[in-house]
Amino acid sequence: MQELITILESYFEETIIGSDVNIVKHLFYYLKADNREFEFIYEEEPLIAAVEDIQTSTVMLTIPDFVEKGSRRARVRFEVMNINYQFEVVINDIHHDRIIIRTPTELQSYQLRTNKRIPVDDLFMNFIILFRSLAGGSREVGKNLYAESRFPNLMKEIRRDRPDLKLLNLILTEAIQKVSKDYDIVFFKDADFQTDAEKFLENAIRETGKTFYVADCNSIDSYIKEYKSDVLFSFSWEYQSMCNEIGEELAFEFFETIRKNESRNFFVSYVIAPIRLYDDVVGYIKAYSTAMDRFTIAPTQAMYVHELSEIISYAFTKVAIQVGSFETMQSTTRVVDISLDGLLFEIHDRRLFQYLKRHNIIKMFIPLRRERMLILRGEIIRFLDRGDYFHLGVNYFSAAPDDLLYLEEFLFEKSMKILSE
Repeated sequence: MQELITILESYFEETIIGSDVNIVKHLFYYLKADNREFEFIYEEEPLIAAVEDIQTSTVMLTIPDFVEKGSRRARVRFEVMNINYQFEVVINDIHHDRIIIRTPTELQSYQLRTNKRIPVDDLFMNFIILFRSLAGGSREVGKNLYAESRFPNLMKEIRRDRPDLKLLNLILTEAIQKVSKDYDIVFFKDADFQTDAEKFLENAIRETGKTFYVADCNSIDSYIKEYKSDVLFSFSWEYQSMCNEIGEELAFEFFETIRKNESRNFFVSYVIAPIRLYDDVVGYIKAYSTAMDRFTIAPTQAMYVHELSEIISYAFTKVAIQVGSFETMQSTTRVVDISLDGLLFEIHDRRLFQYLKRHNIIKMFIPLRRERMLILRGEIIRFLDRGDYFHLGVNYFSAAPDDLLYLEEFLFEKSMKILSE
């Protein structure tokens, strides 16, 4: 701390008199002088902030894409000279993406990093995501156990380091057939010709990511009346939007045309659940019953298809990350710095960056030397948007036997080279 104070006093005229408030203020001066980005945790959502201006008792921060949610408290977390700091701050005012906070009056939480990270420019890694929960983020024990009890074979396969796509497809189709023998698995592509109904359906699924459920294709109310569910939806919102754009009469006629066409094709009921790659909708699962089947897809069966689509979306994304990381390793997963506690790595895919904010438990494969592959598991705790690329900070929580010893030897060699220059 004294070293930091000495450096900052050479930059700024303000004199430190020993109180915490001045030390804290100089920490913010350091962040501003170094143009550093740091974490601003608002309503448990980690955002990226930078210091814009520093006044007597307040600090102005710039936080892109900030959305006010009513709360006037947040947490600030950053690292300065190998020390991790965390403060709870009061928000005084909000001007779009400029936030004015009250300068903390005391050092609330700080921890000296026991192992300093060593910069590297010739180290790369592969990684895969590890299952924590389907939604990502905190563990959802109840939902996880429920999913594993309903889809044991599918859940077993997605927990593997390298899930088998062919096997996933077989398990998926077998599970859908438990609901109906009539089904479609569709992936979007540029079509030369689409009907108005097909265009509408594709746009609705792409834009909303909803699971649509029509319980009775003979009733227009099943299409345009709101369905009371947190997961299953009718086309009521789309109908209301169309009413506002072209009028109620034309909107009603459009959905009545869809209903009549589906009735002519003997549809009785159906459910359409989106398939996602990362967070982008790329296709859908459609299970339907017809007049020849003499049964109607029940809400519980529609829920089953929805849950199935969530699991298979996670599985497809895990495979995409694994394939993308392994095949384009040197251009996407460069290690920036590394220590015995964690590392910072670099990627260029924004979709992957956003996805890892929720699915942040990863397994890393680092070829330290030709004969030695480190296998480390860790949690991503820092997300830094650098514009054209992204930095992610990982803390390890487990390693293969003896791997940390090999890493320690590697870091010692690296640090000696740095010290000798």
